Amino acid sequence: MLSRRHFLHFTGLGGLSLAGLPLIPGCPTGVPGPSAPSPDPLPDDPSKPWWLRKNFAPVDESEARDLAIVGALPPTLSGLYLRNGPNPKGVDSPHWFVGDGMVHGILLDRGKAPWYRARFVQTPVLGGARRGEGPPGLTEHQASTGILGYQGRVFCVQEVGLPYEMKKDDLSTIGPYDFSGKLKTAMTAHPKLDPVTGELMFFAYGLSEPIITYHRCDANGALVQTETIPVPNALMMHDFQVTETRVVFMDLPMLFDLDRAIAGDPLPYVWRPESGARLGVMPRAGTAADVKWVEVDPCFVFHTWNAWDDPADPDVVHLEGVRFPSLWEKGSSDFNTSGTPHRFSIDLARAKVSLTKLDDRFVEFPRINPARQGRGYRYGYGVTTTLEPSEPGATPALNQILKYDWVAGNTVVHALPADQEAGEALFVQDPQGTAEDDGWLLAYVFSRATRRSHLLVLDATDVAGGPVAKVELPGRVPHGFHGDFLPTGA
Repeated sequence: MLSRRHFLHFTGLGGLSLAGLPLIPGCPTGVPGPSAPSPDPLPDDPSKPWWLRKNFAPVDESEARDLAIVGALPPTLSGLYLRNGPNPKGVDSPHWFVGDGMVHGILLDRGKAPWYRARFVQTPVLGGARRGEGPPGLTEHQASTGILGYQGRVFCVQEVGLPYEMKKDDLSTIGPYDFSGKLKTAMTAHPKLDPVTGELMFFAYGLSEPIITYHRCDANGALVQTETIPVPNALMMHDFQVTETRVVFMDLPMLFDLDRAIAGDPLPYVWRPESGARLGVMPRAGTAADVKWVEVDPCFVFHTWNAWDDPADPDVVHLEGVRFPSLWEKGSSDFNTSGTPHRFSIDLARAKVSLTKLDDRFVEFPRINPARQGRGYRYGYGVTTTLEPSEPGATPALNQILKYDWVAGNTVVHALPADQEAGEALFVQDPQGTAEDDGWLLAYVFSRATRRSHLLVLDATDVAGGPVAKVELPGRVPHGFHGDFLPTGA
């Protein structure tokens, strides 16, 4: 066996674009050779905001075939790796989170990489287009945050509207998907799939009224439950979690501001710690009356690793994620505060939450082995940085991939070369493996030296070791958000 070495667009208006370069002239496969021309200079117009510069800047659609591979792709790593992100098409974007969705995909097939494609999600607002007047509908968003392989379909998701379905074979857009007319709200960018029951759980949050709407699909993909849960304020809730038996909601003080929305703020949310913060726990098939709310110190959480029921105490639920002590105090384009890994231990009987800091480092894009979703787990993955932000308030480029062993209490670091920057590191399980970390980490990595990107493949059991393989790409993959892997046959 081989060694395995984000009115809004978080709310639903206009767009940003990050994609790929066209095929390189004179290179039939699209793979740059030694004499291939250098790519265009890296965009760095100082008059533009940081999310439109350097490797945050958008690219055009592109594709390439028969990609060159450095190292050896494991033959059991076969399937389609997809990653979504904001990439404004032909227009400037007023916020990093507000850009047209572009999906970058690489097909991996028994040791080869037959194709790479970068395709826009074809929505009614692509390139700044608008339909009608007034607030956007459930289809008028950019579908630019996450991506989900589900029941043989591919969904591009952004929490302000319906998912957009995309074809697996060529990444063309099919259109919005509403679960046979049953889905009447938006769908979160972070749905949760139970690896044992096959149930899919997700939620939406209301802007015109302060509610959370929880949805649950059965193993056949049918939407079988919709529950409306009132909350005190119209909030932003980017993520949530599930255990084997429960759902965990995060009512945190990042609140919708109508005046800012009317004034044209692309992301009209404000930090209001005086409103309080709390976590809500509900049975997976429960109703609003079943939610138990427990207060916590004000904070914000974009992303979580996992949640699970405490095996020793049925009244305790653990939630792990990246906790920001405050956020956007100077406006929604200001990322001066840092999130660090924390565990929230929710004691429902005593109505208290114990908080444990797990690491002092700024970490984002947490991932796990999806087979451990909602269960106790040992390994968590994320990305961090030793680089300084390009300007005050900017999100820094990420240059280290982390593996946490929560049981042993240690962390392994894969430090990229000095000129390289990474996106989210996605765990993909080896179908022949048995241990929780038997598999690989996949991440798009950009080189400032070559101004091109590659797909990095790491052995998840040896994260600090050298790459298993690199799949070379013809141009840039701009920094984006979240991905998924669809194994061959899925």
